[in-house]
Amino acid sequence: MKPGAWFVLPTAFAQNGDLDLASQSRVVDAAIAWGATGLTALGVMGEAAHLAIDERQAVVETVMSAAGGRLPVLVGCSAQAERLVVGFAEQARLAGASGVMVSAPTLLRNVDLLPGFYERVGAGCQLPVVVQDEPNATGVSIPVSVLARSLRAVGSTTVKLEDPPTPPKISRLLEEMPEALVFGGLGGVSLLAELRRGAGGTMTGFAFPEVMAVIVDAVAAGAFGRAATVFDRFLPLITFEGQPVVGLAIRKELLRRRGVLTTGATRGQLRVLDAATCADLDDVLQRVGLTPGPERLSV
Repeated sequence: MKPGAWFVLPTAFAQNGDLDLASQSRVVDAAIAWGATGLTALGVMGEAAHLAIDERQAVVETVMSAAGGRLPVLVGCSAQAERLVVGFAEQARLAGASGVMVSAPTLLRNVDLLPGFYERVGAGCQLPVVVQDEPNATGVSIPVSVLARSLRAVGSTTVKLEDPPTPPKISRLLEEMPEALVFGGLGGVSLLAELRRGAGGTMTGFAFPEVMAVIVDAVAAGAFGRAATVFDRFLPLITFEGQPVVGLAIRKELLRRRGVLTTGATRGQLRVLDAATCADLDDVLQRVGLTPGPERLSV
């Protein structure tokens, strides 16, 4: 896995809820043009849990075709049983993915079983595995010691760490496993502190990935002041987009305004953004001095 600012792709839907594969291709092209380091498909914010098997395959194939080898692509393959994970991973491999991301099985009660789960996943997968630590989505809180054992069991050093507060857990993991490559997430709301603690980048669907790339690159170059200035400027929007429940709809509305999604529709409980939240979004955009458009921001 390459450090940097990876963009978590949304899954594009038409207004009636069907897949919108033309928009799916556009968002891939746009993310590449905006400077993403890599792409992640079918993550939590990609609404993978709301897709049928044939829809998963259509999204993965569309993403891989649009990417055309220009960037590495990671595919979310989480499932309740390792047999399903391995099947999803093989689907991703055949489509040309660079790796897969796998979280703990939902609501697993005994976390000591996790290293065994990941060992079996690793034995069946022919692609590199990124371990996703995301208790908000899985209901599973993973101690650092178990997380390190799980990484070693699956033969990986890469983790997407989204267990808040993320900065102290990053520090503890790197003490336990100095060779680990850690990506933050959660919309980038703690990105600056995560990078200070040793994260190698972020993996988020924030609708302006070029902003994330500038921050990550600045810290990597030792220009922390520059990174902090950019982060502080865009933090109101990062925080607004990172809200629970409504965040994905906000993100999709921003990408619609940037001209890459035809609609901001989701398959979640909040199907489209309501008028009041749109007005709040307008206010935040005005305060940060930003008009969404297809061009890459000059930050």
